[in-house]
Amino acid sequence: MLVVQTSTLNEAGTIQQLLEQIRFVVPDAHILVIDDNSPDGTGKITSKFALDDNAVHLIERIGRRGLGSAILEGIKACESLGADIVVYMDADFSHNPHDIPRLLQALDVSHEQQFDIAIGSRRIPGGKIVGWSWRRHLASFLVNWFSRFLLCVPVYDSSSGFRAVRLRALRDVDFTNIAEGYAFQEDFLWRAHRAGARIIEVPITFTNRDIGKSKVNFKELFRSTLALLKIARRTWLGF
Repeated sequence: MLVVQTSTLNEAGTIQQLLEQIRFVVPDAHILVIDDNSPDGTGKITSKFALDDNAVHLIERIGRRGLGSAILEGIKACESLGADIVVYMDADFSHNPHDIPRLLQALDVSHEQQFDIAIGSRRIPGGKIVGWSWRRHLASFLVNWFSRFLLCVPVYDSSSGFRAVRLRALRDVDFTNIAEGYAFQEDFLWRAHRAGARIIEVPITFTNRDIGKSKVNFKELFRSTLALLKIARRTWLGF
């Protein structure tokens, strides 16, 4: 069973269309929205959509915030639904739902080498980013370089938030005290890789959001930098 999940905070401008496109692209999938009590009514839009589609589920989080905790809470809920594979993605159309089948194909058990995590990658041949400033390109390059060479995670786009994950590969992964915010993506891969998960990258085009506001800010970037430095310390010094 497949579940496609997305974490939302004020995504009323896109959530309806996103749900429709996911349903079109993977008609047999369940869809899970984890909403952090969006004041713009994202949860209400999802609830209304779910009235006509009993394979759409909503978790409304009150008093909890953060992308990382939302993704993990969603993954646990997907396990309860009986999922084998979870695809998680952004809700602002920076990730194209039509790329979901290619991520799933990369996890196909019929391949000679079986993989556990497929990353929608912007940093391998065929991958592309549309609409970023040079500052965001530089920050992304530095984070991915740091993850590959100092955290020893063998991928080129560790910060991508578009992934298909085989849930059985997470059984031995300890997510205790995992980084919050944007460092979550690197920490997630670091822990999964150390637990033996096999990772593959699939090229995608990432399009900067047209609707709504980005959640990136200086405070979050600073917090994520500190989290990455702590992971590097554990990688090389063991504590």
